[in-house]
Amino acid sequence: MNILMIGPSSASKGGIATVIGNFETHFDSSEHNVTYLATWQEGTFYKRLQTTVRSFFQLRKIIRQNKIDIVHIHMAQQGSFYRKSLLLLLSKSSCRVVLHMHASQFDTFYHRSHPLAQKYIRWTLRQPDQVVVLSEEWAAFYEKITDVPVTVIENAVDMPAESSYNATSQHIIAFGRIGERKGSYDILKIAEEVGTVFPNVQFDLYGDGEVDKVADEIKQRNLTNVQLGGWIDAEAKEKILQDAVLHILPSYHEGLPMAILETMSHGIPNISTYVGGIPQAIEPNQNGMLIEAGNTEQLATAITTMLSDQAMRTQFSKAARSTIENRFAMAPYLKKWEQLYSKLNHK
Repeated sequence: MNILMIGPSSASKGGIATVIGNFETHFDSSEHNVTYLATWQEGTFYKRLQTTVRSFFQLRKIIRQNKIDIVHIHMAQQGSFYRKSLLLLLSKSSCRVVLHMHASQFDTFYHRSHPLAQKYIRWTLRQPDQVVVLSEEWAAFYEKITDVPVTVIENAVDMPAESSYNATSQHIIAFGRIGERKGSYDILKIAEEVGTVFPNVQFDLYGDGEVDKVADEIKQRNLTNVQLGGWIDAEAKEKILQDAVLHILPSYHEGLPMAILETMSHGIPNISTYVGGIPQAIEPNQNGMLIEAGNTEQLATAITTMLSDQAMRTQFSKAARSTIENRFAMAPYLKKWEQLYSKLNHK
């Protein structure tokens, strides 16, 4: 069976690109052959536009020449939704379509849209043969606005052979787009308080987004224990993961962040929030800690509690790796996709 996967280039930034990169690296099936079509890549506006426009012209040709059976579309909200909705419609007449929803704020996007736009969103979500989401929480939302079957397939990561966790590290890291949605400003609000108790601990924020705005606030607050590391490549990330005591992601909206799964696979305990699919990965006081989004008092308490107890961190580290191995490992994840593709082909 021939699959066409549509989404950003795997060299792009963000969780969807990471998911596609994992398919490119690890998906190896005797029954299914996957071709990739990039609709987005990093670069200038002209380069991004050129990639998007080219994908529209290439789509039907690839479907025809490669005898595509199933088109697998990765979709988020806002511009991603409208771009991919057109590609969905172009694919639908020739193939079965799987719509893989990664949006962290699709509910907000939908409810804030004009009634006519909401009608278009609902109509679009009735066009694929299958909708795939990242958590049961998101499944409950999409089932309210589409009658297409909705399946949960959680994200997955490649497991390192062994843990490199450094329980004595002085670095607290945060991966992902820097900004309000990820709780970056909440980290700045509690950094000084944590620093008074643990003066040697450093907060390292890695990612793109509202970098200049966050940098200005760091300067205004005179925070000497917070630094911005920018967007990093895979090689640099591996070095950072080997010297991190905690990963924190106090997000307000999420799907199921790859950053949490990646750090857990390396044995790094996480502190995050009760949003999206995060509670499916982090079990409070078992393999990490969860707080209410926006509650900076809980965030500061969780960090100081974890930093004060090395035995707790070590226990959470082992449990975090076990969670990934048992529930979010790459092999069973890809097996679920093989089974879904086969099921669709026999409908």
